[in-house]
Amino acid sequence: MSTHRLYKHEGVNSRSVRVRLEADEFIVDTQDVGPASEEWWGDTDYEFQTSVPRDAWGALLLALAREFLADDARATDRLRDVCKKYDVPHEWTSWR
Repeated sequence: MSTHRLYKHEGVNSRSVRVRLEADEFIVDTQDVGPASEEWWGDTDYEFQTSVPRDAWGALLLALAREFLADDARATDRLRDVCKKYDVPHEWTSWR
């Protein structure tokens, strides 16, 4: 399992967002802590998540590409840059 923090805000009302990759699920979870959570949910701690099962990871990758790379003339380069930045195995090739 691999976990990374995506967002953190500390204060009277705090929020933490993480991403986790487990054997069979990709999960983004959020934890809200503070009086706003208690006002809305009756407890100072509120957690929720969205998970995608392993058999849908391909569809998720295509959806993320459409969401974040669409209409970008540099999409191929941006993908390569992200792979390099996060040590994701990849291959860049070109033809003449």
